[in-house]
Amino acid sequence: MHKPKRFNLPLETLLEAKKCSKHHACLTDMDYQLCGIKITTENHARMVCGKGSDCPYSSQMGNRIVCTCPVRHAIYRKYGI
Repeated sequence: MHKPKRFNLPLETLLEAKKCSKHHACLTDMDYQLCGIKITTENHARMVCGKGSDCPYSSQMGNRIVCTCPVRHAIYRKYGI
């Protein structure tokens, strides 16, 4: 049976995230927890990584681990979440 898509993004965006170890579960798994959003004092949105070191797109920034995943950032830009 075909799984419904949670989010619809261009194929090019998925190809940018070819290191994803979760097989883009954020796009199909309705229960998958997305990384959170933190608005900085400069009014920029940063993804605060909840996955930690098991995600190839987590990166240390100061005392926080941030999400650098192109798919997660595209979800935020398109859907605001």
